[in-house]
Amino acid sequence: MRVLILTVTAGNAHNACAARMKQQLEKLDGGVEVKIINILEEYSDRLNAWISNAGYNLAVGKFPAVYDAFYHLYEKRSPSRRYLCPSQGAVLSCIGGLYREILLFKPDVIYSTQYYGAIAVTDLRLIFDLPATCIASNLDYTVAPFWESCVGVDYFTLPTPGLTDRFIRKGFKREQLLPVGLPVDGRTLEVMDKAKAREILKLDKDRFTVMIMFGGGHWHGGYSIFKMLLKALKGRKAQIIMINGKDGYCYKTVEQGKLPDGIKVLNVGFTTEIPTYMSAADVILNKCGGASTTEIINKGVPMLVTEKLVAQERCNLEYAKSKGVALSFKNAKELKEKLLLLMDDPEKRAEMTKNTLPLRTDAMRELAEFILKQPPADYGDADAGKIDEKEIKKRVKRALKAADKKERRKNGK
Repeated sequence: MRVLILTVTAGNAHNACAARMKQQLEKLDGGVEVKIINILEEYSDRLNAWISNAGYNLAVGKFPAVYDAFYHLYEKRSPSRRYLCPSQGAVLSCIGGLYREILLFKPDVIYSTQYYGAIAVTDLRLIFDLPATCIASNLDYTVAPFWESCVGVDYFTLPTPGLTDRFIRKGFKREQLLPVGLPVDGRTLEVMDKAKAREILKLDKDRFTVMIMFGGGHWHGGYSIFKMLLKALKGRKAQIIMINGKDGYCYKTVEQGKLPDGIKVLNVGFTTEIPTYMSAADVILNKCGGASTTEIINKGVPMLVTEKLVAQERCNLEYAKSKGVALSFKNAKELKEKLLLLMDDPEKRAEMTKNTLPLRTDAMRELAEFILKQPPADYGDADAGKIDEKEIKKRVKRALKAADKKERRKNGK
């Protein structure tokens, strides 16, 4: 079997999901051939690749109000405009190269961890018969803009069944929707007691431990939270696990800083061993990305979440709070109040851990098993050598306009 995984660097979760899915598939079936493609970096121009990566991180990190304004504007767009959504420009820029790749690799399954890949599949199916089974995953606990443009996939995975009706209103059919959970690193489900984890990490076994984790490191609020945490813990004995990811500035600043009496810090750069660090924590401070929220739930660790969030992260926080697995804070005063509440009340922490039990899923493994059960794809005499990428783009563009006109007539517009 061959599986083509499509991803985009908008944050780090989509790439992490792609890498973990490859590992899971290969673990379950040593004969599977898996290829990961970052479609905008591979086939588009530098501008589109920059917008999806550095541009996205700049928007959510430095201009969250502007990001939210556009998010809510597009959230209000009618699903009937699915074929002319603003993301179509970036998709069209890479559509020819992607179609060539599909005919060269001939995958049995195409799996997308982000909507760009799922939109591309939907667009290609307007003019071509793609024999591969096409699957996409939603990595947030909400219905973000532009997923309505992905209705051409065969299956779409949901992090929770509670989103089913909302996606149906976006144009998906019920039989397309698979509420298996949000696919994250399966190691987060492995049991490791705190004492063992702290021994591995050379931490004090009996000291209250707070972990700070803010995704891939592009959100530069991590150091501000670290300073707020130091003030909140003044006069207390505690240890902090500071996960910096790719944020070299934050790592260096924490490394050079002076610590108050009674506070120890384990300063960590980019790591693939997040489950071990989570196992050592009593509380985790984070910003509620969909993947990190799911990983923390799987580990059963209480969350303390900043309310300085962009739109989809606020939805993730609302979900976590509604399930009793997270508390949130608006400022330094509230951070101190909530942290000391959790620090001094082990029964509260135990209650929050208990609340995670019905929410834990092994979605990565379940989805990988589903992928491996899909039938082989027959590409017949399709020849990648005959592909004219510019002509493919033109044809898809015409097909999108025709599909939009048809959709609008159907909806009486």
